[in-house]
Amino acid sequence: LVAMAAELIQDDLTLTRRVGEAVSFSCGGTEQCSTIYVAWYQKKDTFTLILDIDRRNGDLDYRYNHPQINDFSAVNKQNGCELEIKRVKLYHSATYYCSCGKYDAHS
Repeated sequence: LVAMAAELIQDDLTLTRRVGEAVSFSCGGTEQCSTIYVAWYQKKDTFTLILDIDRRNGDLDYRYNHPQINDFSAVNKQNGCELEIKRVKLYHSATYYCSCGKYDAHS
């Protein structure tokens, strides 16, 4: 895991949605990241890496084997990105965090 000093902005750590509705979590200030990737994590008992997004072109990396990986997507926005869940389910109840950097299984 790459630790960075950039302060990312997450104004919506807690959002409430009904089952079946869509939700998106914003992550601002990513232009401060010294890496090209922004990673998204889910926190229940522990942190689990969901995916990362390439800030240049929006490519997503899903190789982290999150158990509900097909439920998640992410998109680049001006000065940030968003994690999206198209159809919320009860097991999505968690806190979601973004960070600069990218997990590297080889480091």
